[in-house]
Amino acid sequence: MNRARGFTLLEILVVILLVGLVAGLAGLAQGDNGGQEARREAERLGALIALLREDAVLGQSQFGLRIEADGYSVQRLEADGRWRPAPGYRPQRLAPSLRLQLQRDEHAPVATAGGPQLLVLSSDEISPFTLHLELRGKPQLTLASDGLEEVRIEAH
Repeated sequence: MNRARGFTLLEILVVILLVGLVAGLAGLAQGDNGGQEARREAERLGALIALLREDAVLGQSQFGLRIEADGYSVQRLEADGRWRPAPGYRPQRLAPSLRLQLQRDEHAPVATAGGPQLLVLSSDEISPFTLHLELRGKPQLTLASDGLEEVRIEAH
């Protein structure tokens, strides 16, 4: 009986599985240098601003975003004219390796002590801004809006 030479399908599948496992472990060993974490945080903040715009229009409410170097919080303008923490939104703290740095438009009103720096109005407008997300002190990503368009996320 003459046996054909070559590999069986099972042998090929086992080799492919082993190569995949080794490649996956190598990727895990490399780890995340923080870039993915910065990207996720930028996307989370962009989505939050989009949600606040929608919430403001539908609920005829005025929202604000208080930006700190290590996090941010959502506030709502109450009937008495004071900014208070918005129900349904909890303050967010960044990972220790991430920092936020806000640049506002020169025509933007100055925030009161403890008040929001970015306004999200029921007219579907937001304060024009540029927000830098830094990873270990180096600029990583920028979120920006002219006040009318959606927030853009750009890499440095």
